[in-house]
Amino acid sequence: MLTVHHLNQSRSQRVLWALEELQLPYQIVRYQREKTMLAPAALKKIHPLGKSPVLEDNGYVLAESGAILEYLQETWDSGGLLKPQGIDDKLQYRFWLHYAEGSLMPLLLMKLVFASLGNPLCPLAFARWFAAGQGDTENVARSAAGHPCAVH
Repeated sequence: MLTVHHLNQSRSQRVLWALEELQLPYQIVRYQREKTMLAPAALKKIHPLGKSPVLEDNGYVLAESGAILEYLQETWDSGGLLKPQGIDDKLQYRFWLHYAEGSLMPLLLMKLVFASLGNPLCPLAFARWFAAGQGDTENVARSAAGHPCAVH
């Protein structure tokens, strides 16, 4: 059986979504963030990074949500539900998979960090970055509109 090591407020939600879409049986081992918002040390016993998500399957221990999603697609998606068909869909799939981690996540993480500090004065460079990032989130919403898996 697949086991997901799930940390609250983490990217493991993407993995749970994919498992549900694929209708695969799985179990969840839940972890709570420390008061410092860091992952608990217990996650390092599962994978040396000590982060979540981690997926265990048939002796494999996989970390990083993007890598886990690709593994699920390649290994468990026999019906082609998550597999893009045709070059246009494949290019879009690759773009969004890498955009989520490479461009969007740093922006969202910095917003989270600054918000958790009680709205401190934001350095000018970050203020400009956040303003530019607002266009990114609007682009995501526009691109997702009309697709069956979009959540508004």
